[in-house]
Amino acid sequence: MIDARHWPGWLIACLFAGMLLSGCTRPQLGDSEAALALEDLASGLGSSRLAAQTPAPERHTVSYSTVVGERRADLYLSPQGARAGIVLVPGVVAQGGRDPRLVAVARTLARLRFAVLVPDMPEVRRFRLRATDADEVAAAFTWLANRPELAPQGAAGIAGFSYGAGPVLLAAMQPDIREQVRFVMSVGGYYSLHNVIAYLTTGYPATTLSTVAETSADSRPGPPHPYGLAVFIRSNLDLLERSVDRGFLRSYADYLVDEGVPEEEPLVGTLAPDASAFYELLTNPDPRRVPALIERLPERIRVELEGIDPSARDLAYLRAQVILLHGRGDNLVPYFESIMLANALPEGQAQLFLIDGLAHVDLMPAAHDIPQLLAALEALLAERIDHTP
Repeated sequence: MIDARHWPGWLIACLFAGMLLSGCTRPQLGDSEAALALEDLASGLGSSRLAAQTPAPERHTVSYSTVVGERRADLYLSPQGARAGIVLVPGVVAQGGRDPRLVAVARTLARLRFAVLVPDMPEVRRFRLRATDADEVAAAFTWLANRPELAPQGAAGIAGFSYGAGPVLLAAMQPDIREQVRFVMSVGGYYSLHNVIAYLTTGYPATTLSTVAETSADSRPGPPHPYGLAVFIRSNLDLLERSVDRGFLRSYADYLVDEGVPEEEPLVGTLAPDASAFYELLTNPDPRRVPALIERLPERIRVELEGIDPSARDLAYLRAQVILLHGRGDNLVPYFESIMLANALPEGQAQLFLIDGLAHVDLMPAAHDIPQLLAALEALLAERIDHTP
């Protein structure tokens, strides 16, 4: 299991600003529903005004079929019923949907009368990111959206955190559900997977995809956290041919995040061609070479990468309204990924909220971050229907 010190900042810091008000004096946010929601999110599983005013959500386990077999999910529901449905997709953490931070978010949304479905995606929990992840998200959405008591009047959407935001976007474009997906929310998500790989391996975006990052002097992201590169390595280990190469690269990933391995970097042996191409990409310092190095990867890896890359799809198929929330200090997925996604969508389809005070595991929001967070919550709350039937 990844040590908590190396959990991705967007999970710890960006889960709807779950730590926003902890450990400091709480500002007076007012009595709006968005303010109550933000306070409740800040409290985690603790007390809040919203918790005092609403009944405790119930959690049930449900099951449904996907293209890769039967799956289970946690359903969070208020005893007062649902005003909209939402599928909540976590990022890459071993606990998946049972991570306490995600549980807290699900409970807050349930208090706000969302029927919240959190799918268990076992391969993602095992750090294996695959093209079928979008199909699993779509299957979860289908189960939820086709139940009027959970998605009244067809009001349902999908939210994804960090890596989970990619499969969410791809699922929302699938022909069998895209007309049903009313909204998408992406927290710390990505648009171009190639661009993210370039950042994780070199510290810079790929030159061909970096026009947003070059628009101002302060746009360049800080150094990437090694957790992201370690996840990328682990995700592709089983796609390499030789066990000896998998073992070396597993040790290299552990070395990056200091997981009980010697301090010295593991020595490179004689790698097979597929592992050699992969290792060259991992250790390349020049962002201009990244597109060509990706093309040199074995086809089985390239197919999986393309399958989870929203920029490889025609976004015209996305019908949903999109809410984007990203921290400017995110050092796993740079914030300009959300800017590029917003720019790639038709005018008026996306709302973008950039938060200055979100970094890796530390959250020190400036006062002007509060209105942005409240506005993001108001945009989400607006997706509910006015009343239950």
